[in-house]
Amino acid sequence: MATVTASARSVSYSRPGIHIAENFAAVIAAGLDEVFKRSMERPREGAKYFRVQPMKKRVHKFQSYYGMGTVSQNRDAEDLPYDEMGLGFDWELSVNTFRGGLKIERELIEDELYGVIKDRQSELVESEALTRELVMADVFNRALGASGAPFVCEDGMYFIDSSRPNAYKPAGTWSNLEASGAITPTAIYTAQLNFAANLDERGEKAPMKMAGMIIRPNEEKTVWEILRSDLRPTDAMNAKNFQYGRFQYEVYNMLTSAVAFYYAGDFKSEKNELRFGDRASPQLETVETSNPDVMAQRIRTRYGVGCGRPTFWRAADVS
Repeated sequence: MATVTASARSVSYSRPGIHIAENFAAVIAAGLDEVFKRSMERPREGAKYFRVQPMKKRVHKFQSYYGMGTVSQNRDAEDLPYDEMGLGFDWELSVNTFRGGLKIERELIEDELYGVIKDRQSELVESEALTRELVMADVFNRALGASGAPFVCEDGMYFIDSSRPNAYKPAGTWSNLEASGAITPTAIYTAQLNFAANLDERGEKAPMKMAGMIIRPNEEKTVWEILRSDLRPTDAMNAKNFQYGRFQYEVYNMLTSAVAFYYAGDFKSEKNELRFGDRASPQLETVETSNPDVMAQRIRTRYGVGCGRPTFWRAADVS
């Protein structure tokens, strides 16, 4: 058999910013039997992890307060002790504007043979969907304070941090950062214990129950063996696996950082203070240009992300 040496082909001419005939020369030339459209539907995964906050203006302001402490033992004849509730941290959820568009030369519409220029609005919708997913995924991918991390919670700390201040100063600091290392039955059990040992802003016991995990695709095999094996997966002994069937796990395909997340309960519950501020849904519109022979489409939306007190979440670097 003769040896064939591969040789890379050159790409077609492309002029940034506008779809012109040169971009699709082969498509509109005679003799083609079929044209493939290689774009695909974008992922829609991250929205489930956020509580939606309808926005009536650019900024939504929050103010928390820490509740009462315990009631003390005293006699009826004694002065009644009164407790005070104090203000917690204030924070703002702000939105940003996201826009995109495309221009199409009229010649392409006149000469179109294979539907390449049709359904451009669907392409814009999928482009916006990808942008939205990346914004939400960025919260998790930079949760531990990666360089240039744009996301901090109400206390000024990263989404996952080891020394978070309490608004009630005598309560000291708290952490939602787990120890770095491999995902093991012991590491998962430790996360459970840390949720159970949770303290409120006054330093009083406020246990939470771990409900599940969110992981990268890279860790699915390990986590599946831990949570789905009835026998202990870490050795050859016929010991029962303590973690068998106890928790759910979710594979987050947009998660690229080597971090495993643990969460406590339903994502839509009030305990989850991770918010998605929705001000304006994606809007499609045909736009006039200075050139009457160039058609334009644009998409525009406004939203933002923010978080109050992240007791609902814990996480660890995965090695």
